[in-house]
Amino acid sequence: MQLFHGLGGLFHDASQLSRPILTHLNADTSWLLSLPYPGAEPHPRGRKFFHILIDPWLQGPQTDLASWFSQQWHATASSVQTISELNTRLKELETLASAPSATDAGEPNTSSHAEYESDALGCIDIVVVSHEFTDHCNRATLEEVSPDTPIFATEAAAHLISSWQHFRHVYPVASFSKRSHDWRNTSPDALPSWLGISRIITKRDALHLHSAILLTFNIRSSAQDEAPEGIIYSPHGILANDLEILSLASPRINVLALLHGLHHIKLGVRQLNLGARNALRAQRTCGAKYWVSTHDEVKKAGGIVSRFLKRKVWTVDEVLQDESRKAQKNGAKPPPSYGNPKDEQSSYAAPSGPPPGNADHPQRSHSPPNHLQTNIEPPPYHDWTVIEDTALLPPPPSLGHKTSPSGNASLSDADRAHGWCRRYPLIQPRQPTPVQSDSVKNGQIQFVKPKEYQGTLSMIGTGRWLGSTVPGGKEACVLSSLPCYFAVPDSPLVAEHKKIIYFEVKVKLYGQGRGGDASSLAVGYCAVPYPTWRMPGWERGSLAVHGDDGRRYVNDSWGGKDFTSAIKEGETVGLGMEFSIPDAPPSYGSTPAQTPTVKVEVFFTRNGIREASWNLHEELDAENDLGVEGLDGQHDLYAAIGVFGGVDYEVNFDSQSHLWLDQPA
Repeated sequence: MQLFHGLGGLFHDASQLSRPILTHLNADTSWLLSLPYPGAEPHPRGRKFFHILIDPWLQGPQTDLASWFSQQWHATASSVQTISELNTRLKELETLASAPSATDAGEPNTSSHAEYESDALGCIDIVVVSHEFTDHCNRATLEEVSPDTPIFATEAAAHLISSWQHFRHVYPVASFSKRSHDWRNTSPDALPSWLGISRIITKRDALHLHSAILLTFNIRSSAQDEAPEGIIYSPHGILANDLEILSLASPRINVLALLHGLHHIKLGVRQLNLGARNALRAQRTCGAKYWVSTHDEVKKAGGIVSRFLKRKVWTVDEVLQDESRKAQKNGAKPPPSYGNPKDEQSSYAAPSGPPPGNADHPQRSHSPPNHLQTNIEPPPYHDWTVIEDTALLPPPPSLGHKTSPSGNASLSDADRAHGWCRRYPLIQPRQPTPVQSDSVKNGQIQFVKPKEYQGTLSMIGTGRWLGSTVPGGKEACVLSSLPCYFAVPDSPLVAEHKKIIYFEVKVKLYGQGRGGDASSLAVGYCAVPYPTWRMPGWERGSLAVHGDDGRRYVNDSWGGKDFTSAIKEGETVGLGMEFSIPDAPPSYGSTPAQTPTVKVEVFFTRNGIREASWNLHEELDAENDLGVEGLDGQHDLYAAIGVFGGVDYEVNFDSQSHLWLDQPA
């Protein structure tokens, strides 16, 4: 426990001076923020500090999607290996912090622990999770934390953690915005009144990879120090201009520290970590007194993603010198310095003792050593305004509709489905058994009839199903029992060739022949789980072509986009998806519209003729489109039939009897 060895005096002094302590638990981005309780505030017996655990990943691998895609391990062992070990160290330090004088705060004395309230919970008061990715939201480490510990996580991470059903209290982090810029409004009942947690996001970043957690606190006891302090934690970096919103904070927030990495990390055309250049601009924008590097560990990596990872390592001095050279070349005045590079006190060594009250320049932090350096210059963010040849732009977004001409479910059904999807995230793909793979290959696919389905559905041959629904029936989505696309073996990144999935449906009769009720059918694909009272294409992880209006729906709860004509009685239609190797390398953490992991073309046939298609990763409408989550080759995909009203139909998975013949054997 070298990290904690000798910290007793520091904890003692920090508690007396009401100053926070920030402890790096590993070489990557797991942190412990210890805030001394304000003098008059109640706190547990035997405790001096409120301990916040941030993005804990202590040991073992972290995997994104699957081990073949991306898997990493720490290159340097964490200072503590388990949450239990961390709690033991914290109890020792709390005892030392309570010592009557700094001279008594020497080595830990495990035999003299103070009496603790709620000892079974340990000393971790809350956990903060900044992203849903497993190097930030690591299930193995998090589930070592007591279930009664409150979790504050970004929305996607909160949904994921809630699905584990381990923690009793999981709170989504509120946004710090123009409409909500009082930090006190980000302090729910689960937090003490002197502490707030919020999030600053970049609207242009659909996954909010480049966002920041803002921890705001007021732990000073004297009247002249009433202005709260803040720590900005942005492991992947946040654009400097997005921090300008802090100028609207009321009351004003003094930014004590900015946690932002030094390394530029890029995958494909997507920049994962913004690095030192952006960090320097961000520090100047928010006025942080300290800049502390984070998420710069050069980890051991496996999987296909590691082949395309490119890293550029910068030091603060190199960035300053680069700025000065560019300024001199352009005849401009050099930018303001980040400390004096020649000053010994501004070296990378962390300052001794608690942070000072004020400083003219931000202090430099220690950056973990690394041995990987490239000469690859990271590209700037894409500026569409400089592209003169519009042929180089991605396909423009299709214009969407706010409503469908028929088949619109109630708002209560939609709200219920949205909440259901938030509670139940998409499951990760698995390796199919040989029997499952052969069944799908041979068209031996069955359907699972949901409880919302009103009618009959029976097998009439290998891969052939006959369905009939009752007039007036509500929306229902029927899914195949096995995926048509298995993400693990079928991905072109693994198989090294394209994969096509396809099935056909013949519409025999609509409701007009049975009482004239409004009715229709949709053909599509879904990732699971999916709310089966909703038509495919309406919720996340789904796409479909709807027969009533001929529109295509991709994660679209509104009115879809114009695509083809309505599907008529007697017509046989088919829907297929073609997955192929992308033109550019895969990009971890990016939106599919920016960097598709797999190239995906969706096509539609009518009576055996390929009639229309679209590129799944076309440029999206930022206002209305919700992305292509679950559909871009990273999840298993199931065939889906959506129905409402009375419909007679036949489904065919047998490729030998399909009307569309231009498909692989």
